[in-house]
Amino acid sequence: MKKTISLLLAAIMIIVSAGCSVNREPEIIENETILGNLSSESSSESSAIEQSSESSSASESSQSETSSESSSENKPESSSSSSSEKTEISSVSSSLPEVSSSSESSSLPESSESISSEPEKTPENTYDSSGETRAVWISYLEYQSILQGKTKSQFTSGIKTMFSNIAADGLNTVFVHVRSHSDAMYDSDIFPWSVYCTGTEGNDPGFDPLEIMVSEAHSAGLKIEAWINPYRIKGNSNTSKIAKSSPAYKWLDTDKVIVLDNGIYYNPADEKVIELIVSGVEEIVRNYDIDGIHFDDYFYPTTAESFDKSYYSDYKSGGGKLSLADWRRQNVNILIKEVYSSIKSIKSSCRFGVSPAGNMDQNFNTLYCDVYTWVTSKGYVDYICPQIYFGFNNKTKPYLDVLSEFNDMITRNDIELIVGLAAYKIGAEDTYAGDSGKKEWINNNDVLARQITAARNESRYSGFAFYRYDSLYNPASSVKNAVKAERNNLIEII
Repeated sequence: MKKTISLLLAAIMIIVSAGCSVNREPEIIENETILGNLSSESSSESSAIEQSSESSSASESSQSETSSESSSENKPESSSSSSSEKTEISSVSSSLPEVSSSSESSSLPESSESISSEPEKTPENTYDSSGETRAVWISYLEYQSILQGKTKSQFTSGIKTMFSNIAADGLNTVFVHVRSHSDAMYDSDIFPWSVYCTGTEGNDPGFDPLEIMVSEAHSAGLKIEAWINPYRIKGNSNTSKIAKSSPAYKWLDTDKVIVLDNGIYYNPADEKVIELIVSGVEEIVRNYDIDGIHFDDYFYPTTAESFDKSYYSDYKSGGGKLSLADWRRQNVNILIKEVYSSIKSIKSSCRFGVSPAGNMDQNFNTLYCDVYTWVTSKGYVDYICPQIYFGFNNKTKPYLDVLSEFNDMITRNDIELIVGLAAYKIGAEDTYAGDSGKKEWINNNDVLARQITAARNESRYSGFAFYRYDSLYNPASSVKNAVKAERNNLIEII
């Protein structure tokens, strides 16, 4: 009897013990470091749900951060994506004054230690990506390895491989540099052959690179847009390298061409300059089956009053009332509007878009590009592609804040937002992001994937673009593993 009772008591104890185990409360995490990581990462994701060079520009630009962390990040001009990759404000804006920094990042973590060393899992993709632009910039920097000094068959093979890599990853659009320095990657009656074709500006490579790129892109199922830097002539002050067949050479002794310490530029205030740029765009649209024309953020190269002093004096003498800054913005607006009109008159389906800097202060007050007007008025652009080259934890320009700023700026339903993203930062220290963000691209391998996922929640969003090809497909050995991991995460959400 006693034995039976003992067995019954033992059974009851086992059942009670099991019940307690099933209903146990979750263990409370008290580790401050873990709590800090969870807090800093979840705040970025919740914000996304509630709400948007000679460096190459659009953007090479297309140009980068200043040491004050307040300037737009633009495309660096290095051919590798290593941690030492050059990130300058572009030759255009290297002498520009600093702009005021944003205060919107006050809630971000102050120390990089709060960033998880364990990569955050990419959010599940619920976005319908049909119709989404998924682009890559191919700059003149890439041409130095696949075009310069190469035969037609060698170039064709090289660009075919590039387009195949892009298509295989689920991307669908390329922005290819066709005129980076008042030159041409195509057979032009207006501009000389690019120095990046043969090593000497004006020398005929014996074939038409753009013709080949259009054919190979479409064969690979990709759309192709012709990327132009409208005002830049040279990234240094050496006029001797300008071909005699260049319109810039003919204008060297006039105010139409301005030579600065950081480069040589067409004067945006001159009517003949505007006509030249518009004619160059028309030539491309008429002669090539391209899907779009793409400008980046190279507009006014300086804020110095002396740059266009005589033109502004004439304007004021004729009764003009605009301030110098407003007048300069008007000059750029005239160009943008005329380019748009000319494109549509030739081929209505051909898109026109601009890739402004990611810092609106810099755009408006330093480069004099009036993005506000372009995205609220008819007849300027079909899309904007701001270079939002900032991480989530950037101290002065956190990605989500800048993303929302550009999204909310657009008031027209016929204007789209394509988000320019910094593939060149993968695996590298983000020098100008502040303590809160400088290790973000090192400690995480899904930054770009999470940026795309966040952008897809914005009302005006229609796509993304990576700067640039080599950063994704020919990375430096120091970041190769990081790039591979980032690409794998991208493929999952694309």
